[in-house]
Amino acid sequence: MGDREQARHNLLPHFTRGDAWRRDDLVVIDRGEGCYVWDADGNRYLDALAGLFCTNLGHGRSDLTAAASKQMDKLAFYPNWGMAHP
Repeated sequence: MGDREQARHNLLPHFTRGDAWRRDDLVVIDRGEGCYVWDADGNRYLDALAGLFCTNLGHGRSDLTAAASKQMDKLAFYPNWGMAHP
């Protein structure tokens, strides 16, 4: 099953136009680097919303990946209910 078929079968299209979801030209984002993302067909797009604001520093930042991995080795997550965490 290809990327588009898997997307249609497994994803909820909450922000996708209804007609795009049904057509064969559904855009599937495959990778990111800096301020750009590429779809499964190799077309480049400016990620002007920064992945809806969670990748403000850009995609493909190995320095941030290393820092996040180091922290997750110590503590991946803990809720802020009366205690602090890094």
